[in-house]
Amino acid sequence: MKMKRILVLLLAVVMTLSVAACKQDGKGTTAAPEAKATDEKPDDGKETAAPETDKQGGETDGEVPTLIWLNGDPGTIPPDNDMVEEAMNEITVDKVGVKVHTLYMSGDAVRLHISSGDSWDMAYTCAWWNLYNEQALKGYFADITDKVKTVTPELYEYIPEILWSGNTVAGVLYGVPILKDYGMEIFWRFDADLFDDLEIEIPDRMSFDDLGTYLAAAKEAIEAGNPNTSRYDYAMMDIPGGLDSPYDYMYSPILGLPFSAIGTEDENKIVFYRAHEDSMARYRTLHEWYNAGYISPEAPTRDQVSVYSAVKSGQGFYGADAIWSSGDNFRQYISRFDGPNISTNSIMNNTAFSVNSKYVDESLKYTELINTDKKLRDMLRYGIEGHHYNYTDDGLVMRTDKADGYKPWPFSQASYGLSSVEAAPGVDVDPNMWDVIFKTYEEEARTTNALGFHFDPSPVESELTALVSIWDKYNKPLCSGIADPDVEVPKLVSEAEAAGLDKVLAEAQAQFDKWREENNVD
Repeated sequence: MKMKRILVLLLAVVMTLSVAACKQDGKGTTAAPEAKATDEKPDDGKETAAPETDKQGGETDGEVPTLIWLNGDPGTIPPDNDMVEEAMNEITVDKVGVKVHTLYMSGDAVRLHISSGDSWDMAYTCAWWNLYNEQALKGYFADITDKVKTVTPELYEYIPEILWSGNTVAGVLYGVPILKDYGMEIFWRFDADLFDDLEIEIPDRMSFDDLGTYLAAAKEAIEAGNPNTSRYDYAMMDIPGGLDSPYDYMYSPILGLPFSAIGTEDENKIVFYRAHEDSMARYRTLHEWYNAGYISPEAPTRDQVSVYSAVKSGQGFYGADAIWSSGDNFRQYISRFDGPNISTNSIMNNTAFSVNSKYVDESLKYTELINTDKKLRDMLRYGIEGHHYNYTDDGLVMRTDKADGYKPWPFSQASYGLSSVEAAPGVDVDPNMWDVIFKTYEEEARTTNALGFHFDPSPVESELTALVSIWDKYNKPLCSGIADPDVEVPKLVSEAEAAGLDKVLAEAQAQFDKWREENNVD
């Protein structure tokens, strides 16, 4: 049975490793810098791609090639990026004979860069940034199905089989999976100082609706002028991330399978999840919260998520409270309200390689190095030891006051499980947290029968474009709670049906049914 196979694979993960919305588009937010309510970073007038450089993919510095790595935009180029790259390149030239230069780009910029034929060698790709399966099907990524076994056998052994098989598209592997929080978990995040003052304990887990009690307490404290919130211009909850976490989505932000249908006669039925009852329940709760004043009235019109909120949410994992506390500069408690859910999208985090690169083998060897060399992995994530961070006696990483000089997306680089765990003042941090995380996946994760299925949107591309555009009109009103879902969702469905929703659902269902038959998936 498929579930038994998955659990066996997950057990292998734990044994191997004893050694990240309606955000609002279905992608959620992971334990990383805050993003605005789309899949892009804030447009604040700062650069979102690297400065002009003469470093081009395929060019060499003498006999040493400089690989161009396209990676996610952390809000701006890390000021100390050149410093870190120079230090790392001294090591990588000696170990694998290459240098690397990273270009930090928004999602729109990376797609333009790749489609325009501009030079690159490596690129981060996932389900919501530089879309992995779509870019692979367009022919931009190199086939590494055999190379990962022959060129980088240590890397192939290190990454669990569930990630390799789940990232195969039409029988071909186009990316090296990033070993991270691949069982999606969504957490409420609380201002720890505020709730300590209120003497309200935050449980490890709660339901989505349970949050209302805590929001009411936070609102009362803010209105009373609690000193922990009075220094902030914005204190109440923004539009929460992870609102569509109940779904294994096949085409964000509209198509998927409800996790709640597992084990029922509808478990293989693809739905327009924006109108599914599981979504409706959350929209209704959000509407109640908005009317009660728990969600900022500015939320529907805000382009950028506020760093501070008494309560907010994000995709994370056991131990993410330390990362969030450090990144936001205020101490936080976390409580899980959904997950872990394992899906094709949750495991779809990869490093891909340009089909036109002259250095695919070299790029693979570099990727193997940063996924197996702990010291180098820490440099890539945290910067220079003694400058950006230091190690504590128990092996945790404590950032220094220079840390803001280098804070790239850590989840997009290489194995999260390999890098040292980050410490945070006032937060209890478990150095062995990844053992706990993967054991939780083994014991509690849900997965649908679609694990490893990649929907090809090309037969209904125009209809999908129209449907996404329609959803965009309803997105913020529904996800902020300002709209009454029982009034607005029927309008959404009517417009979607007129734009070809039934055709899209039929195409997706036909592809999924064919894939299940070919792969003997019940």
